[in-house]
Amino acid sequence: MTQLSHAAMSRPDFGIRIPERMHPAAEQIGEHLLTWASRVGLVADARERARLDAAGFHLLAARILPDAPQHAVEVFAQWVLWLFHLDDEQDEGAMGHSAEIVHATYAAITSIIEGQPTPAAPPASVTALADLWPRTARGMSAQWRRRILEHIHHHRDAFLTQIAHRQNGTLASPEEYPSLRRDDNAMFMFDLLEVVHRTEIPPALVTTRGWTELCAASSDIVAWCNDVVSLPREAARGETTNYVIVLRHATACDEHTALEQVHTRIIQRLRDLDEAERAVLADAQHLEPTMDPDRLRLVIHTIRDIPGTHLAWMFASGRHQ
Repeated sequence: MTQLSHAAMSRPDFGIRIPERMHPAAEQIGEHLLTWASRVGLVADARERARLDAAGFHLLAARILPDAPQHAVEVFAQWVLWLFHLDDEQDEGAMGHSAEIVHATYAAITSIIEGQPTPAAPPASVTALADLWPRTARGMSAQWRRRILEHIHHHRDAFLTQIAHRQNGTLASPEEYPSLRRDDNAMFMFDLLEVVHRTEIPPALVTTRGWTELCAASSDIVAWCNDVVSLPREAARGETTNYVIVLRHATACDEHTALEQVHTRIIQRLRDLDEAERAVLADAQHLEPTMDPDRLRLVIHTIRDIPGTHLAWMFASGRHQ
């Protein structure tokens, strides 16, 4: 195992396969993303444009979806930007210290998803979603819409829990942290893959333990790798939503030991990802025998590739330099 110290943390070896393929229109997707961000108010000036360009969210989308239609990759890239904008509001803005702002923002988000009018004078995140949601949800079922809204509400609740920890001066316990971090990591991004691939997962399959574990394991690996890579930056600014910090605090161990523990958990989740894929394919044969197995495998393989594509993006993105 690679020494996971601050000096060597830029490229730790998690044992994750990194897909090398990129969508051929990646640069054009990036240009369109900048234009969209400016139009909906997520980017207000040259400094913010430079920050967005350095982050390379379009490259993350282009890595995750190297073969998808360009318009679908652009929609996914817009969701990626929207999610990170919300995260920045929590980490750097007033939302991170105000449950009232969180409730108001997510009430507006819920209104948009439920087809109600956009509230007056909305923040940029709400304006952006009002533009993005109709293009996303077109052709998707009412069941899928309820599912993504439920995941967005889980994302809200994770924000609220983090605010409570900040205000109380507490940390999540090791038992609480995986679920909290998973919801904070936005499980609705997996729902969006069904939109990109035009392959809605049937309710009988999406509620199985195998499908739930497939998405959860992929999300956990992404989140915990991110915790390791971003540890120096988050520790320096006092951020405590980090698995390494949680384990170090709970067990009174040193940083190296906590890093080793996180690495061990990542390896286990990689095994869980393998097992979940087998379970989903077996469940599909029994529960949804008429579903196109090639379409299902396309969604599964994208979910399986996300940890590697996200890791490659982190190593190159300006957000993590």
